[in-house]
Parts: sequence; structure tokens; C-alpha cells
Amino acid sequence: MTEPIKYRSADTVVDRRWLKRRIVFWRTATIVVALALIAILALGRDDWPFWRPSADGNHIACISIKGIIDDSPMLETHLRDLAQEERVKAVLVRLNSPGGTFSGGEGLYRALMDLSAEKPTVAVMEGVVTSGAYMAAVATDHIVARAGTITGSVGVIMSVPQVQGLLEKLGIGMETFRSGPLKDQPSRYAEPSEDARTATNELLDDLFQQFLAMVTANRMLDEAALMQVRTGQVFTGRQALKIGLVDALGGDEAARAWLENEHELPHDLPILKREVDATESWWQRMLRRMEGRTRFSGALILDGAWAIWHLH
Repeated sequence: MTEPIKYRSADTVVDRRWLKRRIVFWRTATIVVALALIAILALGRDDWPFWRPSADGNHIACISIKGIIDDSPMLETHLRDLAQEERVKAVLVRLNSPGGTFSGGEGLYRALMDLSAEKPTVAVMEGVVTSGAYMAAVATDHIVARAGTITGSVGVIMSVPQVQGLLEKLGIGMETFRSGPLKDQPSRYAEPSEDARTATNELLDDLFQQFLAMVTANRMLDEAALMQVRTGQVFTGRQALKIGLVDALGGDEAARAWLENEHELPHDLPILKREVDATESWWQRMLRRMEGRTRFSGALILDGAWAIWHLH
């Protein structure tokens, strides 16, 4: 016997439609929240799209250098432009970075040296300021660190993974044709020759001597401190103060006090964050930074000389 057809009541239909709408609502809300979190993580708290005070009057310009340092021609140009702005009475550079490429750190160092020749500059170190980030810091007139800041790591590193053993196990051979015996050295596909090791060590030593010259030209270190620095050791802010790598412990207030005492700048002079590109919207900055981090992730597998603490 055929079962009778069961008709849904109007209330049941309404309830089901209401339930579907609720599901669609919560799915949409979840996606929106997830995208917002991604944007916040990509930008960092200093770049949320909130209203900021204008920079129309006299002020201390604040520049943030955070994350992995790569070549930043736009930032270098912006730093040099600040030197020509009359309303900028000093520049505070906030740093929180383990370093990055040697050329990226060098570019910031030279731009900050040019700026320091025209305006008082203060570096304020946050959590980690090592290697290429410390290279940038020494170009400022005064360095302030937290007692627990990790800094130092003056040196250069080049990591070349050796994969020839794995390739042999997989039955994969690699044959390289080169114009000279050192063209592709050091190589990840073969044990480096003694000549390759010598050439690579000479390259790294030359970069290290350049780095060391930047430090010694700007920091008055005694022989004992210089011996410690040459090892590539990291220091706490308190240790760094003792050997002369930084000038004071504290944060923005310590930086303000120095500017007030040494350059007679009013203590209530506003500190205003200056964007690298004021015409760039917050979502454009988000996409640019996400792209930069992706490029750096890919660059980690390539050969290269890095002024960075803990490359891997």
C-alpha cells in the first residue's frame, strides 16, 4: 500500500528557510572575520586603517622598520626626503627585526647616515634588533634599547644545503657545465672544492669587514668589546649598554629625553608616524607586504649572503 504524502506545514517551511539564512549569515561572517585577521597579521598593528594625526605642524617623524629587511628603495628615498622637510625636527626609528639581506641593511644604513647628517635621529629598539637591523641602527645619532632587547649578531651568513646524497638515493644525476671552476660555487649539488671554500670564505670576510667598519665608525668600542662583537654574539639590551653597542635603556621617553637635553626640542613635540607612501591605501600596503613575505620565503632556498640572526 502506498504511503500517504506528508505535507510540511507553513511553520516548518518558514523555520527551515530561517535556518538556511542563519547558516549563510554565519558562513559569511566567518569568512569576513578570517579575511580581517589575515589583513591585521599582514599589516602589523601600526598599519591598521585608522585615522592618524596629520603631519602639518612641527613634529618628530617616526619610521618603523620591522620584519625581514630586504632592498627597500622606496623607504630609502623616504628617509632622505625627511631630511629636507622643515617641519620634521627629528626622526625616531623604531626597529624590530632579525635582519635580512646584506644589501638591504646596507641600503638603510646609508640612507640613515644621509638623514643623520641633516636631522637628529634616534633608534628605539624593540624585541629583536640584530644583524642587518643593527647595521641600520648604528647609522643613527643615539640608540635606545629595552633591557630585554636581543641585539648584536654582527656578522654574515651563507647557507648552502647539500642535496647530492638524496639525489643519488633517488637515482638522479646532476651534470653542470660552467665557464670556470668557481662559476656555480658553492653548489648544493656537489661537495665544494677547497678553492670554492676559500673563495666563499673570502667573500664572507669582505662583507663582514664592511659590516664591522660601519659599527666601529659609529660606536666607540674598546678592544675587549670589539673582540666580543667580532664573534657574532647576541646580547641583551643591558649587556649591549655595558659594552657600548647602545647608549641608553628605555623606549620613546628615553629618546625624547635625549632629544630634549641634546637638541633642545620641546618634550611635548608630537611624534607622528610617517608612511613610506602616503598615497598608498591600507589594503595596497597589505598586498605589498604579503607579496614581500612570500618572496622572502622563496628566497630562503636560494644561495646568498645574509646579515640575519637565525636564517632558518
